[in-house]
Amino acid sequence: MLLPGRLPAAEMFPAGQKDVRSRYIDLPSGIRVRVVEAGADDAPVILLIPGWACSAWVFHDTILPLSDAGYRAVAVDLKGHGLSDKPQEPSHYTSASMRDHVIEIIDALSPEPVRLIGHSMGGAIAGDVAASVPNRVASVAFVAPVGFAGVEGLSLFKLTTSRFILPVLPYLARRRLVRLMLGMVYAGMHPVTEKDVDEFWAPTQFPEFSRALRELLHNFSWKQPFPELSMPWITIVGEKDHLSRPRDVSRYAGVNGKAPTVVVPGVGHVVFDENPELVNGTLMAFFGVRR
Repeated sequence: MLLPGRLPAAEMFPAGQKDVRSRYIDLPSGIRVRVVEAGADDAPVILLIPGWACSAWVFHDTILPLSDAGYRAVAVDLKGHGLSDKPQEPSHYTSASMRDHVIEIIDALSPEPVRLIGHSMGGAIAGDVAASVPNRVASVAFVAPVGFAGVEGLSLFKLTTSRFILPVLPYLARRRLVRLMLGMVYAGMHPVTEKDVDEFWAPTQFPEFSRALRELLHNFSWKQPFPELSMPWITIVGEKDHLSRPRDVSRYAGVNGKAPTVVVPGVGHVVFDENPELVNGTLMAFFGVRR
């Protein structure tokens, strides 16, 4: 049963977007995921991994610039999110399960090593993937990573999302709640638009979505050591981000402290949307422009 009032699936990003396409991939695990992509099929792949509660929409200002730079930019709706499958078993939402899920996606996209961009929770997943299968990852951009320094207030979120409220949880995700939460993670440099609210609210039409988010809150490892990596990486955080705090950037510089870290002035957690020009320019400089 779909919950009413939300943006229909056919109208969700990239609907009406020129040069951006979407399709579904059936993974060996039996999970079906949606990817949104742009660029030539034979171009090197950059896989964009969104965070908790986010779909491919969070990268809407980044996909085309990456493809224009000569890459095949692929943003994925992770399992439990967007228009991808939403299994309900808690075991699907551990850190190890999400890591293996992304490795399956990489193998489905390209036989060659890929570049990763991980946003928020997607940053922790990207780091886990890169450390586990370094031969499949050429480089990594951590953007507002969450999962290495802990999350303030997480214990309260867990307390208010006990299993007792699972039956009613999907009905609590009202549009005004989504707007309120977006207002807390945007810093004000880029105002939250009605389109932003529509896209972030749209997946809540599937009751399984809210339950999947609950399982991630309770089963994902939100404080894990930053991995030792053998490939180049960069970290980008917002100056006013309360989830991926600028004071924590030193932990992402590596044991020799040489991995670059960039603090984007005036923005919060959704840095791709709040200052796309600076973020995209930083990503191009890191990955390199191929044309």
